[in-house]
Amino acid sequence: MKTILVTGGNRGIGLEICRQLDVLGHQVILCSRDYERGLLAASQLSSNIIVKQLDVTDEQSIQSLFKYVGDEVGKLDVLINNAGINGSEKRQNKLSKVRDKIQKDYRGLWKMAKAVKPILEKAGITGKREGASDVPMDKARLVMETNFYGPWRMIQVFQPLLAKSDDARIVNISSGMGELGSLTGEWPAYSLSKSSLNALTIMFANELKKKGIKVNAMCPGWVKTDMGGPDAPRSVSQGADTAVWLATEEDIPTGKFFRDRKEINW
Repeated sequence: MKTILVTGGNRGIGLEICRQLDVLGHQVILCSRDYERGLLAASQLSSNIIVKQLDVTDEQSIQSLFKYVGDEVGKLDVLINNAGINGSEKRQNKLSKVRDKIQKDYRGLWKMAKAVKPILEKAGITGKREGASDVPMDKARLVMETNFYGPWRMIQVFQPLLAKSDDARIVNISSGMGELGSLTGEWPAYSLSKSSLNALTIMFANELKKKGIKVNAMCPGWVKTDMGGPDAPRSVSQGADTAVWLATEEDIPTGKFFRDRKEINW
């Protein structure tokens, strides 16, 4: 049985990772920025799940969690850096409300098509998508703080506990949107945060190899979550699978980028 810590484990891919690991019999520490939401999410799982509050942008929050794991468990076998944002959460919340209104008020396809445009305009979520040329820097900083500096902080702090494991692993939840060969100006903050996370994965894989800690990144694909939206083609089960595999497979490499359990290009 492994002790596995999952950041952002209260919803979406993170929650599914926790569920699959729980089913496999591992000790899962489900971390949530909002403790009550973490408890609610964990109520869907077995009573073996440990729920802890964690904000990966808050040093004190990370240190408190480190102390708990150190005092109560003594080591950590796997750190899964899943917590992340894409910078458009407010926009997505508006879109969800609009979608609910359309489904409630407009039954026919043609009526729906005619209704969509004015409702979207009224909600303030239409218009040109932000690119690298015009994304607000405060939004970019916020995304980088969570998606890049958050995992970096977690790895730095939890290294001593990972070093006590006989088979320590770090799994960074990245994205194909961070692949260097595929970068465009779209979703600049999110894409850059994932490209940076990939680079961090390579750096730590090389640095921690001598300590026996394996570090890999994985892309879950476009998944039906709050972030991915309802039109995504992949289920959360599919999105979580490779992360669970990297955490539990008997023999894995280090310093690689995976999708569907297959290595992909950085």
